[in-house]
Amino acid sequence: MRRILIIVFPATIRTMPVDDQDGTTPGSAWTSRALAELTARGYRAGEARTAVIELLGAEGGCLEADDVAARLRLQDKRAGTASVYRALALLSELGLLHKVALADGPARFELVLPDGEHHHHIVCDGCGRTVAFSDPSLERAVHAISDQTSFLIEAHDITLHGICEDCQAG
Repeated sequence: MRRILIIVFPATIRTMPVDDQDGTTPGSAWTSRALAELTARGYRAGEARTAVIELLGAEGGCLEADDVAARLRLQDKRAGTASVYRALALLSELGLLHKVALADGPARFELVLPDGEHHHHIVCDGCGRTVAFSDPSLERAVHAISDQTSFLIEAHDITLHGICEDCQAG
């Protein structure tokens, strides 16, 4: 049986599958992979970088750079805002994070999982609430478009906009 762990951020709901064999999430596997990748490529996993990686893995991604810096401050971790931005840029450059622009707000950073599993977002235009979702039929449609247009689609971001149930209720 596959369990789902629900992680709630301010204005964001995120679900992550939990491996029934060992109770891990994709984020914990991502943390180990990110630290190993830094070492393999000759980068030092200093205190700030390690703190950023551990936070992203624990939270499952879907965070803005300023959110990462604020959460690290709340945890009394020594990582200045500039260090956080540098770490996020490096992790994106190494293909470990994917930078996603949502609506009119700042970009969010998503974990790039080794198995290619990813999700998309629905954003409430009223309050900014963001819900992550995955849909196999949507992925099949993207592949069909690739076939129809003869484009090799290397990446895609799909963000749906609407009004959430709370905003509809007024």
